Amino acid sequence: MADVTAEQLLTWVDGYERAWRAAETDELWDLFTDDAEYLVTPYDAPVVGLVAIREMWDEDRDGPDEVFTMSAEVVACQGDTGVARVQVRYGDPLMQEYLDLWVVRFAADGRASRFEEWPFWPTHGRSPARTEPVVLGRDDVRAGRYGEWVRSQSLSAGVYRIAAGGVDDQSPHREDEVYVVTAGAAELEVEGRRTPVGPGTVAFVPRRAAHRFVDITADLEVSVVFAPPESDGSGAED
Repeated sequence: MADVTAEQLLTWVDGYERAWRAAETDELWDLFTDDAEYLVTPYDAPVVGLVAIREMWDEDRDGPDEVFTMSAEVVACQGDTGVARVQVRYGDPLMQEYLDLWVVRFAADGRASRFEEWPFWPTHGRSPARTEPVVLGRDDVRAGRYGEWVRSQSLSAGVYRIAAGGVDDQSPHREDEVYVVTAGAAELEVEGRRTPVGPGTVAFVPRRAAHRFVDITADLEVSVVFAPPESDGSGAED
């Protein structure tokens, strides 16, 4: 294609935002070529092809009800490639934000043949903000189903409680999650596989994995760590 312009780049970024907010992923066909490469970080192996990109979006998005704002400004355009500085802020009130560089290479038809994202967030840099130490006694953690007791730029942690015979109605999270069971008895179901858990059990649940505690036979208490910080501080995805 002819040299990409700042206007063309910003129009493409606007289309990206509309597609992300849409209920379906049909608008991706207007953004990427059939054999496009999509890198979520510059060190990741590219996701190749429109079908694979669509599957990745279906896994990563929360759908049209996701609360976020997005703004962009052009950094540079040369030949078939444009670079934009994009800020995305999730939640109201704000829960997480990212400041990215998007490197977009365009094909002759104006769609992207390669998309490369350089994501940054408040702790991803040379001098992350420091959270002061916190030490609490067991009775000092906020009561309720989920009580968050610390939130830093890198992680958040809390205590999750379910009474015997209760129902765990949590949804998958955007974040990786570590459980340490401190009391009670139950089974932890992760993507259809159940494992008995009790005091001393540790478990890792990757982001977006369907999981819940079932068959809770004794009052359950679990220490939970989210990385990056859990989206809304409730222990459940938005």
